[in-house]
Amino acid sequence: MGTYTVIEINSTFIEMKIYEKKENGYKVLEKVTEDINLFKEIKDKDEISLEKMRKLCEILKKMDNLSRDYGTTEKKIIFSEFFKTITNFPMVLDQIKLKVNLPVESIDLSEKTYYSIKKLIHLEKEVFSKKESRLFFNLKSFSSGVYLFYKGELSINEHINLGTEKLYLILEENNINSKKAFDFICDYMESYVEFIRRDVGRKIIKKLILEGELEEKLLKLIFGKKDLKNLTLSELKEKIKFLQEHSYNEISTKYKCSVPTAKLMVISICLIISFADYFEVKEIKFLDFNIKDLCALEKFYPEIRYSFEETLWKITLDSVIDLGEKFDFDREHSEFVKNIGIKLLDKLKGYHSLGLKDYKYFIIAAYLHDIGKAIDFENHSKHSAYILENTTIFGLNREMIEKIAFIVRAHTSNTKLESLYNYGFKGEELIKLLKIIAIIKIATSLDRGKKRRLYNEKINLTKTNLIIEMDTKEDFYMEKSSFEKQSKLFKYLFDLDIELKINRRFGE
Repeated sequence: MGTYTVIEINSTFIEMKIYEKKENGYKVLEKVTEDINLFKEIKDKDEISLEKMRKLCEILKKMDNLSRDYGTTEKKIIFSEFFKTITNFPMVLDQIKLKVNLPVESIDLSEKTYYSIKKLIHLEKEVFSKKESRLFFNLKSFSSGVYLFYKGELSINEHINLGTEKLYLILEENNINSKKAFDFICDYMESYVEFIRRDVGRKIIKKLILEGELEEKLLKLIFGKKDLKNLTLSELKEKIKFLQEHSYNEISTKYKCSVPTAKLMVISICLIISFADYFEVKEIKFLDFNIKDLCALEKFYPEIRYSFEETLWKITLDSVIDLGEKFDFDREHSEFVKNIGIKLLDKLKGYHSLGLKDYKYFIIAAYLHDIGKAIDFENHSKHSAYILENTTIFGLNREMIEKIAFIVRAHTSNTKLESLYNYGFKGEELIKLLKIIAIIKIATSLDRGKKRRLYNEKINLTKTNLIIEMDTKEDFYMEKSSFEKQSKLFKYLFDLDIELKINRRFGE
């Protein structure tokens, strides 16, 4: 592959980059940015007009033609999460496919956050240093991510309903001018991050790392050719003093931009300064490595993507275990379920089509299937699912959470098979989830008493039968009885008999 094109559509601009693969990276052959200014229209009408759709398609057509001049055959279009609020977004996608014939990918907030953390890993390798602490503020349109990497681990992972464009709407509604904007944003921001400050406690944060593609555009308008990587907090504070002395109209004239863009400039700087001051951070660093660059890097070098995924999966598991500990889960039991479940899945590879992502669903469900017991023992599977559905877990989007919650909800013996067809999953997707449920039922039954009475498992598979042989030094009737109840779904789905053989080791 020689070249690759990525186009990003934001609420205020469309930007295309054409990349060429190089020995240790890539070269940007062309970068084109076009203003689109959809923000005000969407704010007023909650949709994009046909006129704006036509303009959008015209810009994309021109960009597509330019990329063809470079011989690019592979292209990717990504929308910011801002567009998820638009009522006629499906129509926008249809127009692009119909008139421009380009593949479109809508990246949701959790996926974009995932990309942002990849950027952080790529550019700030010391973020996992045991000696350093980094607070990562991932600014978005209507919500933002706050992550604290402390002593080499992700210790805070939160999303707050606060973003640059959300603040724009609030300032508009309340007619707040540039002079009053800073104090208002400070107060408003604190109400959203006070609980994070409590979690930070006495930890000393050395550096605030900032990432936001709209904010990057706005700051470049203000600071011109200055490299944002060298931007200091004192420079931002000097700039906000100047901006507060002028109206939005005067700011737009000085920086040759629209009045809405001028307001977004003021908001961005106010938000960054107030956030840094609130967490008592003296040093800031702006990541100017955007999502398009990362898409190209991963496209050209799949091994880099694999390395990112390994690191991020470790962070996800840490977040999962942290959640389990909050609800006093039995980690040894969860590890037992996970380990024996993976052995069963591996042995049965010829009987299922589960991929790496499905294995991860099983592993997370194995860790969290019992957390609902902290609320109610009898209906714990329902409460476990509820906790999952109302929790942010790093690296998991809403669709993934729903699948894991479905597995967790169904892992107990009192779940009826027919009820599992009422959750919206269908076809091959449903079959995969049901097979994961069948395995987790077997795995949990083998430690029904939570005492690891059974050990030293040997798993044998014949054409008609799966045999699990285990040793014990104790009574095993609880596990045997649970196994007989929990194996029914397995027999139905895998079309195999299943047998548990237990060797009683007297006198050992």
